[in-house]
Amino acid sequence: SCPVDAIVETRIFEYHGENRGDLYYTKDKLLAIGDKYEEQIALDRAADAKYR
Repeated sequence: SCPVDAIVETRIFEYHGENRGDLYYTKDKLLAIGDKYEEQIALDRAADAKYR
């Protein structure tokens, strides 16, 4: 099973890659995306909290 909040849906759903390998997301790549958009993700989760 997955730990609570290990997978978080965001408003980011479009990705672009120049090469096929650019679209393979490793754990490190996904964590980097989370770090980059951490503030926006937190704001979105706070706004959505009343529906959880």
